[in-house]
Amino acid sequence: MAELKDYIYKPIKREKINFISSLKSNIELIYHSLLPHSLPDEPKSKITAESIKEKNVDVIYESSIEIYKDSKERIKSLESKAFNLMTYISAITAILIFLLNKEINNTTKTLAIISIVVLILALLISFRCIGIKVQKTLFINSMFEFKKEKIKATNKKYISAELINNALFNQNIADNTTDILKASRILLFYGITLSSISFLSHVLSDNEIKTNNKIELINSKYIDSIYSDYKTIKESKLIEINNKIDSLKIEIDNFKQKEIKSKK
Repeated sequence: MAELKDYIYKPIKREKINFISSLKSNIELIYHSLLPHSLPDEPKSKITAESIKEKNVDVIYESSIEIYKDSKERIKSLESKAFNLMTYISAITAILIFLLNKEINNTTKTLAIISIVVLILALLISFRCIGIKVQKTLFINSMFEFKKEKIKATNKKYISAELINNALFNQNIADNTTDILKASRILLFYGITLSSISFLSHVLSDNEIKTNNKIELINSKYIDSIYSDYKTIKESKLIEINNKIDSLKIEIDNFKQKEIKSKK
C-alpha cells in the first residue's frame, strides 16, 4: 500500500567538507572568475522542428515559452544579487579605508590593506555579473523564413525548438554566472574574515595603548607628587636652617655686646 512518506524527500544531511579540497576548489573558482571567458561550445545535437510531433505541439510550445522565460528571469535574478553584493562589498571597503586613516599599528594596517585588495577583487568579479549581454533571444528570422523569394511564416514547432535551444544557451550562461557570483561571495567571506581580525587587532592594540597611557599618567603624577614633596621638604629645611643661622647670628651679636660692656 502506498503511503505519503514514500513520496516525501528525506531530511537534508550535513555535508562532510574537506578543508584542503574545499580551499583548492575555491582558488580554482576564483581564478576562473578573474579570467576572460569565451562563448560556450555548440552542443552535438539541437532540438529541431522535426523532433516535435504534431499532436504534442501545443503543450511543447507553451512549455518552451515558460522554459525560455525562466532562463531570462534567472539571469535577471543573478544580476540583482550581484548588484546587492557590490553594495555590501563597497560598504565594508569604505569602513576599512576609514580605519586606515586612523593611527593603527603595522599588523592592523597590513591586514586592512590585504582585506581591501581581496574586496576589490570581489567587487570586480561581481561587476562581471551585471548587464550580461551574452543571451539568445528570438528575432524575426525565428518567425519568418527568408530563404525563398517570398517570406513565409514559421510554425509553432519551429518556434518551440528555437525557444528551447535559446533557453538551454541562456541556462548555460546563468550557470557560469552563478559560479562567478559564488567566487565573489567566497572573496567577500575572506575579506570579512580578514577585516574582523584587523578590527580585533586594532581594538586590542588600542586597549593596550590606553593602558600604557594610564600607567604613564599614573607614574607621571606619582613622580610629580614625589618631586613636589621633596621640594616642599627641601624648602622647609632651608627655612629651618636659615632660622637657626639667624638665631646664631643674634646670639653672637649679643655675646659680643656683653664682652664689650665687661671690658668697660
